[in-house]
Amino acid sequence: MRGLTSAKLFGLALLLAVDVVDAFYIPSMGPQSFKPGERVPLNVNRVFSEHVPLPFAYYDLPFVCKPQDVRRPWLNIGEVLRGDRIASSDYELTMGEDSECRVLCTKTLTPAANEEAGRFVEQDYLVEWIVDKLPGATVFLKHGADGAKTKEKEYEPGFKIGAYDKASGHAYLNNHVSMHVLYEKRGEGRRIVGFEVYPRSIKNTAGNCPDLKDKAATPLLVGEHKEAVVTYSYSVRWVEDTSVPWNHRWDRYLTATDQQVHWYAILNSAVIILLLSGVVAIILMRMLNRDLSMYTEEEFRDDIEETSGWKLLHGDVFRAPNYGGLLAPLLGTTVQVMYTFIVTILLGILGVLSPSYRGGLLTTGIVVFLLMGGASGYYSGHLYRTWGGTNWLKNAVMTATLVPALIVGAELVLNMFLWYQASSAAMPFSTIVLLFALWLFIKLPLTLLGGWYGFKRQPYSEPVRTNAIPRPIPPQPGYLKPLPSILLAGALPFAVIFIELFLVLKSIWQDSFYYEYGFAIIVGLILSLTVCETTVIMVWLSLNSGHHRWWWRAFAYGASSSVYIFAYSVFFYFTRLRAGMPDVAGFVPTLTFFVHSLLISAAYALCTGSMGFFAAYFFVRRIYRMVKLS
Repeated sequence: MRGLTSAKLFGLALLLAVDVVDAFYIPSMGPQSFKPGERVPLNVNRVFSEHVPLPFAYYDLPFVCKPQDVRRPWLNIGEVLRGDRIASSDYELTMGEDSECRVLCTKTLTPAANEEAGRFVEQDYLVEWIVDKLPGATVFLKHGADGAKTKEKEYEPGFKIGAYDKASGHAYLNNHVSMHVLYEKRGEGRRIVGFEVYPRSIKNTAGNCPDLKDKAATPLLVGEHKEAVVTYSYSVRWVEDTSVPWNHRWDRYLTATDQQVHWYAILNSAVIILLLSGVVAIILMRMLNRDLSMYTEEEFRDDIEETSGWKLLHGDVFRAPNYGGLLAPLLGTTVQVMYTFIVTILLGILGVLSPSYRGGLLTTGIVVFLLMGGASGYYSGHLYRTWGGTNWLKNAVMTATLVPALIVGAELVLNMFLWYQASSAAMPFSTIVLLFALWLFIKLPLTLLGGWYGFKRQPYSEPVRTNAIPRPIPPQPGYLKPLPSILLAGALPFAVIFIELFLVLKSIWQDSFYYEYGFAIIVGLILSLTVCETTVIMVWLSLNSGHHRWWWRAFAYGASSSVYIFAYSVFFYFTRLRAGMPDVAGFVPTLTFFVHSLLISAAYALCTGSMGFFAAYFFVRRIYRMVKLS
């Protein structure tokens, strides 16, 4: 009956999590209504490519029109870190008033600017404009079950800056855009529910609109080392759309992922966790119970030293780990990262992290990470005292600085290259100062407070005493040596998440929206169980072979799937980012991808490493507590 109840509860949790995705992935964030004849602002942001991980501010391009008076709204820290540089424009959009064609400006390109325009076109850059928080979108028609196109639309954010002909090697710049702004009527006002952009390259005379009806018009060639005159123009059309209400206007941006893919990932993960749970139940419980029953019989008490396996390690298994002063701060930070992931995903499920909230995921993650500084200090201080540490202040400061210093150091080195490339992905100096101030006045004090409180608590009471002289470690079998055992331990957790991992990487590097937090938390729960069970099995095998230095091994086993994640990121780089465009990537884009991939893998390793460590710690304490030793 208990197993049946647990299965029902687990199934109900799955259904609720998926229902939450459908119900809350977009919150009702204050709609803005425009009256007929009211000016609707169009902001420009940046250009980005699905093949080159270097965004650039739109107005930093030398071949576009820039207003004399550029107004820039306040950006949150997440927007700045993702490379957003939102600014006003001279495009005139008036609610309800169509415009056949208007000239924005005529610009004379220098030979260098002409060549740079050609490079941006060749590298398949996309332009991001924003109207009422909606990015300008390229429109595609969905395909039905029979493969034929339907009338239902789906959007991809951004529109191409130009078209590149690989056969001739010519680049054509899109200098005219037709904008279709979709709206719904609400009383006297109108709410924008769609922003479609149809770019076109047309060579025309300076200061004049092109002939839009001429389908065979000559495109505007760029990329040559000579001066060129470019006239930018635009058309505006207002379309009433009753098929999409305002609170579902993001649906067209978020329909690219088939939900069957997520269910396949969950099914794949569930099968793995069931098989792994069976292994734990059969191997560990049966063999462990047999060992314990033998160990507690009176006739075997006098022959303990003649036995073998994990039972011999009762006097060494809880010996303080080597470099415990480093492991305790590391574990404290891993708990902080794990809590940050959990809270951020839960906020996403509740609908707080809407695509309308630009930079919301990064901003929320940073804020939660700072606020979890107390948890990192507490766990680090408690473990530090358990392992015999005496200087709580040194441990707390190390907990607050160790991982952040490594991350900031890598980012600052990368930032110098991004500054040199003038990419909007480079952190401004003011943002660096802000991040340091947040660490100094929020993260550091909370970590010190948590470290003091954790150190003042009584240390963990271990179930057995530790011998004065450590037992020598016998030679280990090949599969338990460091590298093979880490690769072995990481295979199953990676198999659980590799399908969802592809969608996450696509969201990070190809600017697609990832919003299905319900599926993410289900896969995350299964991943947690897999990591814990795998680590317990590997630690038990190590103990059974006489290796009592299990502390660092437990952390490494939990974090081991990060090796596969980094390897998969490399595979993603060559098969997705550079697919079909092997010559576009340079040193800085490649460095940017690999540094950030390494940092992402490290953050994942910290999170899963802490799961594995504490699961193994609980397991080891449990099995030795079950044995009453004199």
